Amino acid sequence: MTTIAARAGHSIDALFGGKPPVTIRFWDGSTHGDGPALELRSPLAARYLLWVPGELGLARAYISGHLRFHGDLTQTLRQVRAAPAFRPRPRDLLALIRLPGVLGPRPAAPAAEARLRGRSHTRGRDRAAIAHHYDLSNAFYQLILDDSMAYSCAVFEPGDDLERAQRRKLDRVCDDLNLRPGMRILDVGCGWGSLALHAARERGVAVVGVTLSAAQRKFALDRAAGLPVDIRAQDYRDLADGPYDAICSIEMGEHVGQAGYPGYAAALYRLLRPGGRALIQQMSREHRPGGGPFIERYIAPDMHMRPLTQTTTMLAAAGFAVESTRSLGHHYVRTIQAWQDRLQANLREARALIGAERTRVWQLYLAGGMLAFEQGRMDVHQIVLRRGR
Repeated sequence: MTTIAARAGHSIDALFGGKPPVTIRFWDGSTHGDGPALELRSPLAARYLLWVPGELGLARAYISGHLRFHGDLTQTLRQVRAAPAFRPRPRDLLALIRLPGVLGPRPAAPAAEARLRGRSHTRGRDRAAIAHHYDLSNAFYQLILDDSMAYSCAVFEPGDDLERAQRRKLDRVCDDLNLRPGMRILDVGCGWGSLALHAARERGVAVVGVTLSAAQRKFALDRAAGLPVDIRAQDYRDLADGPYDAICSIEMGEHVGQAGYPGYAAALYRLLRPGGRALIQQMSREHRPGGGPFIERYIAPDMHMRPLTQTTTMLAAAGFAVESTRSLGHHYVRTIQAWQDRLQANLREARALIGAERTRVWQLYLAGGMLAFEQGRMDVHQIVLRRGR
């Protein structure tokens, strides 16, 4: 009997512009190619990829369990991305469609895929988007984050572990904001309270933090007992108790959308006292703005990243003076690697908390994210702003 690899090998080579950079193992056990192994465990894996070619089809096949990466997931993805760009020819696609079991209706998207309704960036849809990712499980996030629960890029020096690097990041934010005892600070998108608690404890300031995540708010409030920290379940658009002496927003601006960003910048300006300073830490993409098909379906629905210059232009249009920008992308590679290591060390517990399918979402998310920063396809910046007097 002719193997699947024998029937599909020529078409696979045509798709990759030569021998594939990975070993493709088919559902009958036959293989084609050389390098890290990518296993199509059933014809449904090929059906996912043929119905939705590219990043989203690959993600769906992997998350559903019909495609498996053997060995190091990050290295396998690195090899796949290193392959020359290709343009599938109809005859090669037809040969793959004719493989046993491949031809059929579009397979259902995995249950972990977000299914939001309504117009983008309404208050209700934004709450649903945040809940999809951040209300997953506080216990799960405790498995992978440092003790401060900082879910953002750290700043590393030689010899740092994740905890020390995250503390360095928090100290740097406080320094850039010139925080002093008695000041009143706003933390927009405060997460689990890492910066709010650090600033209150170490710099003697009062902090108001806002989040749309009920799980984050409860966790942060429990840890804030005895500190001058107020964590609210509130949309930043509804804040009306300024002015604040300083404002920070750490990796939240990506969630407000392209059309909503001028309003976000204007709200921060309105809430800041004259002469006050603000710091935004935010991810950027120079090419192909947005979030990307996988990120927008599984991690952060409606997320939007853009070139740094577009962001600073909108902040300046709101009235801010842009004092400095600092790239941290190379630090995100190490940050995500630390999160990957923690997830790998706690895989069994992660599956018990969020299920096997969502654990695969996170394995793919961290591996793909680390590569995006490593290869310069994404960056993250700290932007220091000042409101004029």
